[in-house]
Amino acid sequence: MLSLLIALLLFFLIKIFVFDIVKISTRDMLSTYRPGDTFLIKKAANTYHTNDIIYFRYPAYDTVIPLTLCLQRLIGLPGDTIEIKDKNIFINNYLIKDTASIKFNYFIKSKVKLDSNFIVNNNLLEGGAVSSELDYSYSLTKEEAEKMSKQDSIVKTELKKEPKGVFDETVFPYSTLFSWNMDNFGKLYIPKKHDTLHLDSLNILLYIKLLTEFENNELEIKRDSIFINNNYTRRYIVKHNYYFVLGDNRDNANDSRVFGFLPESYIKGKVISLLKRK
Repeated sequence: MLSLLIALLLFFLIKIFVFDIVKISTRDMLSTYRPGDTFLIKKAANTYHTNDIIYFRYPAYDTVIPLTLCLQRLIGLPGDTIEIKDKNIFINNYLIKDTASIKFNYFIKSKVKLDSNFIVNNNLLEGGAVSSELDYSYSLTKEEAEKMSKQDSIVKTELKKEPKGVFDETVFPYSTLFSWNMDNFGKLYIPKKHDTLHLDSLNILLYIKLLTEFENNELEIKRDSIFINNNYTRRYIVKHNYYFVLGDNRDNANDSRVFGFLPESYIKGKVISLLKRK
């Protein structure tokens, strides 16, 4: 009996502090992973690298689901500068290559109505008709899009892009002073612990949530003056590390382009292996 209790205690300690088994419920990582897939994550003593798949608490409050846990790809590390230009990702001014599983939304013009057999055979998991004139929009990998464009029934397959300078109000930091969208974003510096941020009336818009919600300061902006904890200042020393994540279902993911910085304390672990495919 004692040995059983010890075994159970060890199991729960490992689950709480070292490893855990989780199931993905969102579509942010299509087609790398699917909702219902089960993973082993490592929770302790992690070193994070670009392209790690991490499991984290979504850093925005939802009145319906106050605590949401997500799986996305780690792109920016503390101290990195991120920029997205025409869907291409640059880290510290260097272009990084997307993995083959990354999906984007494509506009598709067809000669005929796309039936259920066509949809299944072409792995069209997300999207559908956008008009009664045989116009469609589907989320596809580059390989899937190339395959689609070669079919006799398809007139055109075109990658959807938002032009540079077009403001998207749902994109961080939600200000017309930063004309960013999901396809053209940044440059954005990812703060690291002990960084000194030099603040002004423009860039303070990037750090409001970091200063108040993540680092528990009182912030007040009076015209061009910034007060942190009732003290006038033009600089702030960062207390924690932050990250930048993207979903592999790139045009349909709620990721750092939407919520901004991801605090290190919100990261629950990183994926070690896929245990079960739904």
